[in-house]
This record gives sequence, structure tokens and C-alpha cells, in this order.
Amino acid sequence: MKKRESKNWILENYLNTINLGQNTLGVQAASKRYFNKDVSDLTLSECAVIAAITKSPTKYNPITNPDNNASRRKDVLDNMLDQGYISQEEHDEALADNVYDRIQIVDNSTSSTANVNSYFVDTLTDQVMDDLINELGYTETQAFNALYGGGLTIYSTQNANLQQICDEEVNNLDNYNGQVEYSFSYRLSIQKADGTLQNYSEQTMLTYYREKTGNNSYNINFSSKEDAQAAIDQYKADIMEEGDTIPGSGESVTFTIQPQASLTLMDQATGEVKALVGGRGDKTANKTLNRASDTTRQPGSTFKILAAYAPALDSGGMTLASVEDDAPYSYTNGRSLRNYDGQYRGFTTLREAICHSINIVTVKTLTDISTDLGYSYLQNFGFTTLDAEHDNNQALCLGGIYKGVTNLELTAAYATVANGGTYTKPRFYTKILDHDGNVLIDNTPQTHTVLKDTTAWLLTNAMEDVVTSGTGTIVNFGSMPIAGKTGTTTSDRDALFVGYTPYYTCGVWGGYDDNSELSSTRYPKLIWKAVMSRVHENLEYKDFTMPSGITSAVVCKKSGKLAVEGLCDCDPRGSMVETEYFATGTVPTEVCDHHVSATICTSSGMLANEYCPEETKQTGIYIVGGSEGTDDSPYLMTDELSNSTCNVHTSSSVTQPSTPSTNTTDTSNPTSGSLTGGGDNTTPDHGNTGTGTSTNTGGDTGTNGGTGTGGNTGTGGGTGTGGSTGTGGGTGTGGGSSGTGSDGNTTN
Repeated sequence: MKKRESKNWILENYLNTINLGQNTLGVQAASKRYFNKDVSDLTLSECAVIAAITKSPTKYNPITNPDNNASRRKDVLDNMLDQGYISQEEHDEALADNVYDRIQIVDNSTSSTANVNSYFVDTLTDQVMDDLINELGYTETQAFNALYGGGLTIYSTQNANLQQICDEEVNNLDNYNGQVEYSFSYRLSIQKADGTLQNYSEQTMLTYYREKTGNNSYNINFSSKEDAQAAIDQYKADIMEEGDTIPGSGESVTFTIQPQASLTLMDQATGEVKALVGGRGDKTANKTLNRASDTTRQPGSTFKILAAYAPALDSGGMTLASVEDDAPYSYTNGRSLRNYDGQYRGFTTLREAICHSINIVTVKTLTDISTDLGYSYLQNFGFTTLDAEHDNNQALCLGGIYKGVTNLELTAAYATVANGGTYTKPRFYTKILDHDGNVLIDNTPQTHTVLKDTTAWLLTNAMEDVVTSGTGTIVNFGSMPIAGKTGTTTSDRDALFVGYTPYYTCGVWGGYDDNSELSSTRYPKLIWKAVMSRVHENLEYKDFTMPSGITSAVVCKKSGKLAVEGLCDCDPRGSMVETEYFATGTVPTEVCDHHVSATICTSSGMLANEYCPEETKQTGIYIVGGSEGTDDSPYLMTDELSNSTCNVHTSSSVTQPSTPSTNTTDTSNPTSGSLTGGGDNTTPDHGNTGTGTSTNTGGDTGTNGGTGTGGNTGTGGGTGTGGSTGTGGGTGTGGGSSGTGSDGNTTN
């Protein structure tokens, strides 16, 4: 072409056909769309805006991505200055121009008359554009021309009936308990008496009143449109001076209902997105703020499953029965951590922590398996907004991440668990045909394995508890098994529920656009329930399918190990024995080491000794290894108690026989029988902590040539006091040589 046509001709045609975003082709169309003027009337600042779009019309769109455009616009102006096309003064003046407010004013005045696509179609066209470019090698202009003028046939994954249900419930006032507020997007241009133009927005309004009132919580959420408009009118009155005027089209306001919501509905088996809602209220333009696919927000506790428990069960060597001590705790940086309800439950299984969304257990779990492992699993779950520098830390599992995540990617991650551990990239279309009916793109599912199918089932089973007895009971519509997880963020600025049935996965987010605090976090769960109950109305009942490789075992909830009869089932609070599911090969082989039986002398409140009368002895079940300040505290075998021996009943308080008797311990009441454990507990060496029956005759070191332990076995197969018995446990009374009894280093 260069040989037949001049470079000017080529450049002219290029500028008249190039894709410049917002359905515009060519600089004249872009000039009209963004500035409502001919290209010949554009200022240097405005020209730089359009020039900045060319590299990527989506990324540098001045309406949807003004910050990106501003950065590239600066590069354009810097290059023009460096190459001598403009002066420093022209450069600085253009750079100081608040051009994006004018663009928004024009956009608000023109978009209302355009054909408005749904949020689903907006996201669909974005995916088609990306695939035409990345898979077929199109330029953005070629992709744009093909999409909007190439006669393509696109097979969408959207289900119209399901989309209607989602739209209706996201906008159903009953799901918000009648809560309606209004915020606004505001653009104001004021022409000063000297002819200069000053631009204002809702952001300048926020700054103005926060500084004026000293109230940093001031927001622009009002109970009615009338109240919002009154606030705008007051703002104008406060900032306008004598001689100021508002030129034509110099003011625009768009009201937005608050609080907001977004929703994604997927078929987890195929990765097909069946419905998507990017906001509550009327959609007034194309490519507007899409809270489902574009906006990133903090995921809160929904990340606990993905960042901590999934990797812990899948490759971290833990099970649903594994326990962490839910006790006062601080991050490694010293910042304290608390649970949402302010309680500390003591030894707590991972299942219970999932059910009741316990922060401390979650952070300890992630810490045990390493944040590196948790972070790598999140990447494998398909999240593209993670930041390794800022996110790879202990707060990761609580959703405390730098950029946040989209509703779409969060829903796809949970769909991975619902799909037996296989991730499928969300799809908005299945294939594209060209104008002749030939297959241009066959959008087959893109999948990879994230979790073992046994891990996925175990997580599903635990998350069913969330819905039946945990933090998510409100979503249970009763006709289908449901697994899912609730999520809220600090100060209730975000509220979420992401869950699934054997048919569909649905994620709902709720919050204010300006990140204000929610007065209630219920409504995302109410929306989820309303949508999913209607979606499943005519579907056959189906249960989650248990894969091969799942087994069960009876364990103790306070240790996560095999339960010991007479200990774990005799906890003062009730039996701590439960049946838990495990992946084959992960069933614990050790017995409970957190329960012990101890005999206390009621006269002294200390461990009973051989001199304590039977009527003062009281045997109970205690917890060892736990923390003060928790629900386990009243039942702890403290160091002080385990190191004590009754000082009321001693040898001097008992009348000694006049004739020495044979040095034989009464095996029915051993001197070392005050503390009994079922596993490998460690207690301080003390003569009153043995559990076995030790017999020493005539000063020998033990009957039958033994070590003086006799038949010393801990309850449930453990040895000694939870595995470590005190030295000097033999009797050796009556002047005979003392036996060694049960060796204090003996463990099972």
C-alpha cells in the first residue's frame, strides 16, 4: 500500500477507521462521543486523551478507565514536549486540565439515549474481544469491526429465564428489608468571572464537607433522591461566588440506588455463566460499572475455604478433625487478632471453624501450612488480581488482600470445589461463527485440577454444616443440599455469600459503592436464597456425590485423634466423641492426648496421694495443653495443679503401724493413681502422677524382674499420665529399699 498511496493518505484512513472505544470508529466519532464537538475544535488536552486510547481501546477508555487513560495521556504530552511539538507552557496547561470531568458530563448526557446492553452482554462482548485478539491474533480494531460489523453469530451461555430471576431478586426491595438510599455521580463546570473554567464532582463535594465539618465519615448516601438533590444544591450554593455561571451542559447528576449488589450464577460442571447482574437499579448506559465482573472488593471470610482449609486438607497434612487452639492470638507482626463474636472456644476442629467462621483457627491453620502454600492455591483457583508483595501473609485467609477480587472469579473458585476440584474458566459463549457459518472460535472448556476429589467432597460436607447449623442458615431453602460460606469484611463494608448445590454455583456481593459501612449484612444471603430457591423449583432432588476414597472414624473433638472410652466421652461438658470423614490414608492412628483423668483431694484441691481418705477423693476429666481465657479454661489441668500433691493428708497425719509390714502396694489404690491420660501427654515429673499398678517386694526393683511398672497401662492404651509418668512411683514404704516404679521418661 505504501508504494501505491502516500503516507498521509494511509494515516488519514487509519485515523478515520481506528477503534477508539465506546462503539466509535475514527477520531471524528470519538470527538463527538467524548467531547460533543468536531475533531477540529479539540484542545491539546482533549487530543491527548484520544491519542492515549489507541494502544488499547478497552484498557485506556477515558470513561470506564480514566486513570489508565490519564497515565498514558501524560506519556503522549511528555513525548510531544520532548520532540518539540509543544512548549513547556502548553504541556503544563494541558496536563493541568481536568478533562475527565467534561468527558463524564458528555457521557451522562449522551448515553441515556443509546441502546443499553445488559451486564451479561457487556461482559460477553469483552470476552469475545479478548478471544478474537488472543486466539486469532486480531488487532483491537479488527476485533471491534468483526464484533460489531462482521456478521458474527455468537452462541451465548446465558439462560434467559435464570437471568430474569436474578434481575428480579437483585432488584426486589423485600430482599433489602425495605432499605433504599441514593448516592450520585455529579459533574459541575463553573465559569468564573474572569472566563476560566473550574470543574467539580461528587469527590470534591466529599472532600469539601469532610474538611469543613471535620467529619471523615461524611458520605453522599441519602434516604431519597430529593434529599440528595438538596445536598447538591447546597454544595453549589456554598462554592459559587458572585459572577460565577454554569455553562450549557455544565452540570449533570446520575442517581444510583444504594446499597449495591452483584451476582454471578454458574453451571459448575461446564463453567458456563448462566446469569450475571452487575448492579442494583436501572442500567442507563453500556460498559458502565459492572460490580460482578470488573469491580474488585474484599472477599472477607469466603477466602477461608480457598486460602487455608482447601490447601490444608489437600496437601497440608491436616483433616477436618485436626484441631487448633482457639485462644487469644496475634499475627507475627504483633497485631492482635480476634474472632467476630469475641469468643475463644479452646481446642477446635477445622470442621467447627468452617461452620462458625472462626478467624483464629483459620489464621493458625494457614500459618501451620505456610502462607506460600495458601497463596499458590489461590492462584490455581483462577484469581488474577492477587499481589504477591502485599497478599502473601497471614491475613490472606481472612480476605485481607491488596486489590480485592471480582465476584465472577470468586464464584468460579467455589465452582471448582463444587466440580470435584476441577477449575473451569468462566465462559459466556460456546462458539462463534463467521458470516458464512464457519466456526471461528470453538470455546471449549479450559480446565485444570486444583484439588483432589476427596478434598473437594470433604470441604463440601463441612460447608453443608455452614448452611444447616452455622453462619449461613438463612440461605437454606430446604429442597436441595447446599454448601457455601458467608463472608463479611472489617466494619461490615462488604457482605457476601458464595454457595452451591449439585446443579449451580452462585455468588452474591453486597455493599456501598463508596465503601460505607452496612447497617445490615443479611441482604446478600436473602438474595442468594430467593434466587436459588426459584432456580431449583422444577429440578429433581440430587445429593452431592461422595467419591471413592472417603472413610470415617470415631475421634475426639478436642484432639482430632482417636477417642478414648472413659475420657473423651466423659468430658464435663458432654461427650466430645464424634464420627468424622477422612480421605483414605489420613485417619489418625494416635489416641486422644488432650483429655486426662485426675483424682483430686477435696480437702486440699490438689492431686490426691496415698494418704488421702477415699471420701475426700474426687475423680474428674480434665483438658491438658489448652489455654487460659478460652471455653476450655474451667476444665484445664493447669501446671500448678499437675505439680501439686495434697498437703493436708501426709505420712505424719496418718498413724503408722507398730510392726513393719511387707512392702507391697495395694494395687486397688496405687500411690501413683491420681492422673490418667489416654495418649502422649507430657506432665511434670512427680511421684503422684503415675497411672499403673506398681508392686515392689522386699526392696527389689520390681516383681518378675520388671521395672516396677507392673501392669501399668494408661486408659485406652496410653502409658502413664498421658504418656509421661512421675519418677519414684514405686511404694518402697516400711523401710524397704525404694523401687523405681514407672520410669518418668516412659512414653507410648
